Amino acid sequence: FIMAKQVEQLEKEKKELQERLKNQEKKIDYFERAKRLEEIPLIKTAYEEQRVRDMELWEQQEEERITTLQLEREKALEHKNRLSRMLEDRDLFEARLKASRRTVYEDKLKQFQERLAEERRSRLEERKKQRKEERRITYYREKEEEEQRLREEQLLK
Repeated sequence: FIMAKQVEQLEKEKKELQERLKNQEKKIDYFERAKRLEEIPLIKTAYEEQRVRDMELWEQQEEERITTLQLEREKALEHKNRLSRMLEDRDLFEARLKASRRTVYEDKLKQFQERLAEERRSRLEERKKQRKEERRITYYREKEEEEQRLREEQLLK
């Protein structure tokens, strides 16, 4: 009987503990919801303030970027105007340089053409000699073969 009472008492305490935890959970839940409901307008205002600050910062940075680009453009134009005075000198220098290099190129090309013509002539002459020698050797070989054939015919007769 005592054991049953103890078990019943334990069950009763367990249920009370669960009930207390459930109530505490509800309180925490209601508290969090209330906190969120209070935070939402604050978060919205903070977001709007941050958006306004970001927009102002962006506009400021865009202004700075535009002014720096304008300054760079002005400097580039000044640099171009300054260098445009040297344009004639540069063109003259380039023309002289190209002319001198062209004469060197033409000289080398002329030398190459001469060597090429000489090499062609020598190779042509060499091939001419080889063909002449080959024809001579072929002529003598055929003549010798003809004589050999005639001798063999004479022997056969």
